[in-house]
Amino acid sequence: MSSFKKFIKILILLFFIVASLSLAYDIFYGQFSIKENQKIESLIEDKELQLMDISAENENLKDEISLLKNNNEYVEHIARENLGLIKEDEEFIDDDPD
Repeated sequence: MSSFKKFIKILILLFFIVASLSLAYDIFYGQFSIKENQKIESLIEDKELQLMDISAENENLKDEISLLKNNNEYVEHIARENLGLIKEDEEFIDDDPD
């Protein structure tokens, strides 16, 4: 029985060595490794920055919509600047000679 106990001990030791090596491989090179975790964290930071930029742009657009709905002077300013509209008694002067 002594040799059988030695054989069992060797099998158990071998199992723990294989399991330890497998876990070590997973920690350093697997799908959830430290390197992959760092890549994912970097990607999350980039996406959070993009989200903040989009949120700021969204707020600016909401403010502009509010101005367009409630401020006739702003609407007139936009019409003059972007569309080149003028009032009946005004004369259009082209600043950009093409």
